Amino acid sequence: MEIKSTAFQQQKRTGVRTERGVALVTALIVTLVVFLLIMSTLYVITTSTSMSGAGKRYATAADAGDGVVELTKELITVIWRDDDRPPAFPTEPCDGETYDVAYAVATLNTKCTQTLTLPGIGTSYTATVTIEYLYAVGQAGSRIEFPPRYVAGMSGVGLYYRIITIVTGPNNTTAENSVLYRFTG
Repeated sequence: MEIKSTAFQQQKRTGVRTERGVALVTALIVTLVVFLLIMSTLYVITTSTSMSGAGKRYATAADAGDGVVELTKELITVIWRDDDRPPAFPTEPCDGETYDVAYAVATLNTKCTQTLTLPGIGTSYTATVTIEYLYAVGQAGSRIEFPPRYVAGMSGVGLYYRIITIVTGPNNTTAENSVLYRFTG
């Protein structure tokens, strides 16, 4: 009586191996690679999100100076419209004065100097802002096609302000801006 040998016994005798475990190992390696790709994608997204937030900070003193001018223009608009003041501007009186910035914006030939701290990349910037209400001039608009601004519910007067900013950054880099700004409510 002859005993038939199984496939395993034949492989053992001949030294030929089957590759039954290769599919499992390959599936595990592919799963690991996909997992690493997903994790690296999430890392890149998280890092770039935090970098874009840092990019909104000022990179140079000149950029910070331009930002302070824009912030001051917004402050003038907000004060005349009785809206909430931008949080960057302090509510204390102007440097060396008893009045605040709202009084200086509304009163002719009145200066207000305040110091602000601005966020930067790595370090912050210190800005000194001076706002001065210079004069007011009536706006044109008497033609039929362009009625006066007060007909449209807006002021017919242009208010002119001088905005002077001096921004100091890291390594004592400074930027100075002087702007003549016209506000026409």
